Amino acid sequence: MNGLLSYLKALNGLGKYSLWKYFLFSGLISILIAGGVTSLSALLGDGLGDWIQGIYPWETGAGIIGTIGDWSSGIVVFVLGLFFLKYILLIVVSPIMSFMSDSIERQMNQDYQSPKFTIATFISDLMRSLSINLRNLSKELFITIILLIIGLFPGAAVVTTPLIFLVQAYYAGFGLLDYWMERHYRVADSIGYVKSHRLDAVGLGAVYLGMLLVPVIGAVIAPVLGATAATIYAVNKN
Repeated sequence: MNGLLSYLKALNGLGKYSLWKYFLFSGLISILIAGGVTSLSALLGDGLGDWIQGIYPWETGAGIIGTIGDWSSGIVVFVLGLFFLKYILLIVVSPIMSFMSDSIERQMNQDYQSPKFTIATFISDLMRSLSINLRNLSKELFITIILLIIGLFPGAAVVTTPLIFLVQAYYAGFGLLDYWMERHYRVADSIGYVKSHRLDAVGLGAVYLGMLLVPVIGAVIAPVLGATAATIYAVNKN
């Protein structure tokens, strides 16, 4: 619940912490990435649907198989498209969002001192973000594939679809919180921190994913609002 409520504070913080400029910096990058992922997903979806219909050898029931193929490919494309869009955004805009997160914490906590910026620390932070997100990506991809396979059984998608969203939300929340955690915790400690605040991580990630579903504008506002909400949540929590 605290994760969800942090977005209300994030909206207030846009003006309070002078965050509007970050939409400009990350917006163009986010639009380009979202457009590329969406186009690629559509192409893969058409190919997957045709492949499912192509491997069915009989005429009887071909219409049903075609419908199932279109439905299945639609779910797979939607899940995987959102999956990769989320991670690509979290990684590519990480330098901007980390800088913004540091600025927010500095304004919220007068006792906080920003780490000294050097090229070495910049590269280290970028590699940390890449490492954590690749770790999360592999774990989430494994779980998602298992749920997608289970979802192919009749009626199972009613259960597996919301579970897939919750899994994606958890790892999205993890990525958003890491913009703050990278200044305070090692990787192992960061994993432990998110596990102990998993429900709030799901809340942060769920809103982030919801924003990504909004065409164009969602990709622009999601990284900034998500990172802001996660930082405000973490600073208040600690």
